[in-house]
Amino acid sequence: MTRSHAATLTLATVAALLSPLSALTAAAADRSAPPAAGASRGQPAPAAHADPAAIPAAVPAAIPADNAAAHAAANASPIYGVTLPEGYRQWQLVAPALEGEPLNELRTVVGNPIAIEAYRRGQLPFPDGAVLVKLAWKYTRSADFASALVPAHATTVQVMVKDAKKYAASGGWGYGRFIDGKPADLAQHQTCFACHAARVKDRDYVFTRLAP
Repeated sequence: MTRSHAATLTLATVAALLSPLSALTAAAADRSAPPAAGASRGQPAPAAHADPAAIPAAVPAAIPADNAAAHAAANASPIYGVTLPEGYRQWQLVAPALEGEPLNELRTVVGNPIAIEAYRRGQLPFPDGAVLVKLAWKYTRSADFASALVPAHATTVQVMVKDAKKYAASGGWGYGRFIDGKPADLAQHQTCFACHAARVKDRDYVFTRLAP
C-alpha cells in the first residue's frame, strides 16, 4: 500500500466514524427546537392557511327579474303605478292643513325641488317631474298645552306625480294613496282624479297652495 492510498483510507474511515455523530447532533437539535405554532411534539405543524385576501368573496345570487318586477308592482298604486318617493320626509314644506269632520286629521304637504320651484314662480301647469306628498295623522289634544292639537297615529300618505304624457288621461298627474307603506285598494284610487278635476282643474288639479 502506498502513502497516498493510506491517506485516502484514513480520511474515509474518519468520515464513516463522524457520520453517525452528525445524525445524532441533528436529532438533538430537532428535539430542542420549539414546536411550530399550533403543533405539539410528535405531531406535524398545521398546514398554512391561504391568504384571506386571495379567497374570492361569495357572489350573491341575482334576484330574478320577474321577482323584482313583482315586488315593484306590489308597492305601486293601482291604475297609476305610483310608489312612495325616496326621502320625501326630508322635502320642503308646501303647507299644513287641519281637516275637520268626518276625517279629523292634521295634514301637511311637501314637495320635491321641482314642485317647490314651480310654486315659487307661480308656474302652471306644473312641469314634469314635480312630486307632491301629503302626510296625514289623526289629531289629539296636547297633554302639555290644552289648546294645541298634535298628531296622533298616521293614517295615509298620498302622492301626486306629474308626467303629462304618461298620465294624459288624468290631467297629467299620477296618484298614489298608501296606508302603512302599502298602496290602498283599487276603489280608493278610482276616485282620485274625479275629485281633483271637479274642484281644482283650473289650478292644474292641485288643492294645496304654497303657505306664505
